Amino acid sequence: MEKLKRVFAMIGVVLLVLMYLMTIITAITASDGAHNWFIGSIMLTVFVPVILYAINMLINIQKRNEANNRMREEMYMRQIKDALKAKAEQEKAQKDAQTAVPQEKES
Repeated sequence: MEKLKRVFAMIGVVLLVLMYLMTIITAITASDGAHNWFIGSIMLTVFVPVILYAINMLINIQKRNEANNRMREEMYMRQIKDALKAKAEQEKAQKDAQTAVPQEKES
């Protein structure tokens, strides 16, 4: 997951740097689209970090859900093991009780 976060962060940095470079190049060349590139750069300066933050939040939520699911699964498995152990002990006690009754009748 940490690698995924780093990849998204690098993509965001590259997008912003490329956008600023295009803005500077169009401004230097006095292109008609310089104003549009400038507006786009300002918008990306806001939206890219917001999107990266949202992705980071989703990754953290997924991690938390996976951890919760693992804990629930372990808890259920523990309950099943305890129930099976209790059932085996109960069956053993019943079996011992049944074998003890005939011995008492014989004496």
